[in-house]
Amino acid sequence: MKNSSIIRNIILISIPVISLIVGMNLYFIDVHVEGRHLVGFASLGALVYINVVIFIIFKVWDHESKKTNEYKTANVQLELQQKHYKEMLEKNYEVRGLWHDMNNHIITMQYLIKNQAFDEIEDYLKQFHELLQNAVDHNRSGNYVVDALLNYKIKVASDHQINFDHYIAIPENLKMNSIDLSIILGNVLDNAIEGCLRDARQNHDKIIKFNMYYKRESLLIDIENTIDRTTIQKAGNNMVSSKRIEDNQSGYGISNVKQVLKNYEGNMVTQILDDRFKCTILIPLD
Repeated sequence: MKNSSIIRNIILISIPVISLIVGMNLYFIDVHVEGRHLVGFASLGALVYINVVIFIIFKVWDHESKKTNEYKTANVQLELQQKHYKEMLEKNYEVRGLWHDMNNHIITMQYLIKNQAFDEIEDYLKQFHELLQNAVDHNRSGNYVVDALLNYKIKVASDHQINFDHYIAIPENLKMNSIDLSIILGNVLDNAIEGCLRDARQNHDKIIKFNMYYKRESLLIDIENTIDRTTIQKAGNNMVSSKRIEDNQSGYGISNVKQVLKNYEGNMVTQILDDRFKCTILIPLD
């Protein structure tokens, strides 16, 4: 994208320069020929007209290109929003199902207690506790976007035996667009889960540590996940999974995060520390 912009600027600068050179040559040739003064002026005028038309075409093309990119970004945001709504509905469905079966659980427990089946009671309570842990919300920050996404991703991590440690300290109402916030959180959490899943090493715990807090009118997001370093490679100035390099994928998720951060003049830093991948994001919200 950056190289394309440089090439376009070079072309835009070269057009009037070349036109000026050609126009001056035509003018000096014509003025030295008797009766061709008007032709010289006409030639210069024609070149000026061509330059104006070309610049208008470039301006229209640039406008259309920006509109196309806006539409693409809007489609990505809409897809993410639909995905998050679906995740929240699935979560609510699980909770409603749990309450629906609660009466049956009570009947079962009463029967076990009555028959003094203590080992069965202990086993049943353990299973029921695990069921509750998977169904109830693990986080209640007060911010609906953060709670919906984080609770769902914690469940996904748990389903894949990934330990998820998190700390949240943010106000309920952040001065940030909800879709922008969901793009950032959704992608960094997905990348952390993917990094853990691609770690095929034996006898290594898979861990995600997620911290999110608001300080001095800025939102700070710090996330670490265990990785197998052989699955991380360099692609230019970026660190990407070897899977993306092999599949020639451009990493749209991180590109979308960077675009959102650019709008807020935010910053993202990624590091590899031993067997951990760390991503730190700072977003000014003054």
